[in-house]
Amino acid sequence: MVNPHFLSQLAHVELLSPKPEETVNYLKEVWGLEETTRTGQSVYLRAWGDYFHHSLKITEAAGPGLGHIGWRADSQGALENVVQHLERTELGKGWIDGDLGHGKAYQFITPGGHLSEVFWDVEWYQAPEGKESVWKNRPQKQVRRGIGVRRLDHVTVLTDNTTVDRLFYQDLGIRYNEGIYSDFGDEIGAWMSVSNLSHDIAFINAGFKGGFHHVCFAVESREELLNAADTIREHGFEIESGPGKHAVAEGLNLYAIEPGGNRIELYAGAHLVFAPDWGPKKWKVSENPNDAWSTFNLFNPDGSLKYS
Repeated sequence: MVNPHFLSQLAHVELLSPKPEETVNYLKEVWGLEETTRTGQSVYLRAWGDYFHHSLKITEAAGPGLGHIGWRADSQGALENVVQHLERTELGKGWIDGDLGHGKAYQFITPGGHLSEVFWDVEWYQAPEGKESVWKNRPQKQVRRGIGVRRLDHVTVLTDNTTVDRLFYQDLGIRYNEGIYSDFGDEIGAWMSVSNLSHDIAFINAGFKGGFHHVCFAVESREELLNAADTIREHGFEIESGPGKHAVAEGLNLYAIEPGGNRIELYAGAHLVFAPDWGPKKWKVSENPNDAWSTFNLFNPDGSLKYS
């Protein structure tokens, strides 16, 4: 049976930071994100190629972590259908009026404990004078500040049961593209997409609920990613790992920790998925699917996380 296609894309991610000004300055000056708005304890950011009001929200909090994940529905009708589905799962929290950049949203908690929301009405970004692109299919001019990331790519979260989270999202119509299993057959990680990206969201079993691993932004080429490594170091910050290349999704990558304590990944060159029955491709931990080449391995030999 074909699952319904309730969702159209990963729209935004909210991160919590105990050092919001340092976090925002780092993301703007080093990663090249654009500030759209700030209100209360939150700042709304987007990459120059993101089409909506924001793709990242930074909110002041006592510690780092995930605030929530925002999904856009496939249509107004799909929003109504997914809400009916979520209410049958008893994981729905109910409607909120919305937030800056989007209309009313239905919030829910995933089985793994991650606050999420789904909505249809969005505010499309309108570039102010001086930032308009000559290309009508771009939301604004390219940003030549810091890395100049182009778009939000995916989010990876930590859970206590990858299988349960995967099945929950498959019921929302998200494809299961690739997975990591222990050599004993235990499901450790799942890479899933609602779009043609290699993954919009990934789940990794860390043995506890509600964990956050990273949010990822993309550039267009491996040359830009290699230059980004220089950019991060020249601004006086450290690279946690990489540059390297994942075997799962094939993305050239590097990871860094922003001043508030959240992990940010940079991505280039990952494969795209077009066929609805392409996967899942299943890997064993012993095959080191986190890297095709580099010194980075996300997992210990027993399947436990090194970087949580």
